[in-house]
Formats: sequence, C-alpha cells, structure tokens
Amino acid sequence: MNKILLLGDLVPQAKQRISDLGYDFTLLPNAQAFDQLVPQEFSAYEGIIVRNIEPVDPRFITALPNLKIIARNGAGTDNVPLKLATDMNIWVSNTPGANAQAVAEHSLALAIYLLKGLGYNKMNRKNDLSPATGTELHGKTVGVVGWGFIGKKFAELMSALGAHVIFYNRSKRESTYAKQVSLDELFSTSNIISLHLPVTSDTKYMITDEVIKNTKKQPILLNTSRGELVRNSVLLKGLQQGLLSAVGLDVYDNDEISLEKLIADPNVIITNHSAALTTESLEAMAFGAIANVDAAIKHGKPLNPVNTLA
Repeated sequence: MNKILLLGDLVPQAKQRISDLGYDFTLLPNAQAFDQLVPQEFSAYEGIIVRNIEPVDPRFITALPNLKIIARNGAGTDNVPLKLATDMNIWVSNTPGANAQAVAEHSLALAIYLLKGLGYNKMNRKNDLSPATGTELHGKTVGVVGWGFIGKKFAELMSALGAHVIFYNRSKRESTYAKQVSLDELFSTSNIISLHLPVTSDTKYMITDEVIKNTKKQPILLNTSRGELVRNSVLLKGLQQGLLSAVGLDVYDNDEISLEKLIADPNVIITNHSAALTTESLEAMAFGAIANVDAAIKHGKPLNPVNTLA
C-alpha cells in the first residue's frame, strides 16, 4: 500500500479521506521530526503533507527514494526547501485560496478591535465608563498590500462594509471595487494597511522605516501573512514616532525583546498564528493537500504545483 507521511496532524475527516483513497499514513509531530522515522520504511513513502510552518528537514527529501510530492497544507511554501525538491524531481504544491475566508475575517476582526479601541474598553467593574472613543470603518481608506486570494477576499469584506479600498501589487491587476496604486501612495493615503504577501527575496522585510515614514494618516497596520515582511522593531518605532496609531498581528519576527514590547502596548493586538484556524479552513486545506498528493501519485502531477519539473 502507498504511504503518506503527515508532518503535523490533520482533522479526523481528512485522515479518513486518506484511508478511503487507499493510502496508509504515518503521523509525525512536525517537519523537524525526521529522526522518528523508521529507516526500513523510507522506501514506502510517496507523499508528504506538511501541516505547520516550521522548516522542513531536508532529509525528508534526500532520504526517501520514492518520494513524489511535498504538499503544503496551506498557501505558503517558504518552509519547504523548494530548490532541493526540484533538483530531486519532487513536486511541491500548496492549497491556494483554501484559507482565504478565514484569514480575511481574522484581519477584519483585528481591524475592528483596534478601530473601536477595545484594548481600552474592557469593563473591570459594573458601571465602569469606557475611556476609549472608537472610530467607524465606513468611509475609511483601506490599503491592501498584495492582491492574491486572501488580499482580494479581505478587500471584498472591507468594501462591503463601506470602506474605500486601494491596493498595491507588483503586476497589473483589475478590480471593480478597488483601485491599484503605488506602495508610496497606499501608505500615504490609507487609514488601515493590511499585508497579504508571501515571503520572497523581493518581499522579505520590505516594509521598512522608510516605507512607514510615508504615512500621513497614522494608519492601523495589520499583518496576518508572514512575520518576515516587517520587523517588530520597525513597527515599534512607527508606534513610538506616531506614524502608526495601532498594530494588529497574527505573525511576527523572532526578536523576543521587541515582541514583548509590542505585546505590552495597548495599541497592539497579537494573535499567535491562528488566523487560518477555523473548522472550515482546516478541512479545506487538508482536503486540498490530499488531492494534490493523490494526483501526483496517480497521475504524475499535483493540481496546484508551485515548482516546475524537467
């Protein structure tokens, strides 16, 4: 029987789907658990599904002789050694759009929390009067950085609530409800800025002090995409200098000192990489990854490849 390796657990109905398709599977806790594999079974594995975002141990690629595909249970593949997989003639796939609704809603929730000043508005005693005065979303300019599945879904939600939506994307895109602008214009005119980009050599830490200095409306900045788009320290400086009014994060970089300072700031809300963790999204991502593995094993190519094989 063909075997699939799960690097991180999937929802029960997804594991049942794997069995229904005729595969056996082995579950490891994460993508760094290579040493827990039994060497005698190396040759049995034809597919890997990567559930979490920790870097995939390269030995999963080099030591499994019959491996055909590494399927990400999500959109981002920056934790997969893409070049090594391609050199070894192994497909890498993702599940574009499967978590778009979940992440877009999470971004909206962060924005509403900060607009309404809910960090200052928690009642401690009955009859407490709130010291905070909130702001309405309607009529605000919302800048979306990145026009992929999640960015577009977030823009749809914001537009439906009465916001004026603009967006930045390196290549030309069309929209009936949003205007494409330069990154400088987006930062200078937006009340809310939301990042929805993958991490690449072009986008890594692209939101710098210089970019944030272009702000003119003390915007709220949201990042539910990847922590390596903007450094914690850059966000802190933006808050301290009054260039940003608030920050909402579901991702962050690895600098613990700056992270602790952000956590302590009442104008900051941070969730712990949970934007995609809804019942619906977890099922959609898992089933999408399974479909990619099944297609690669049975038909030679996944449904959503992110690399090209010779």
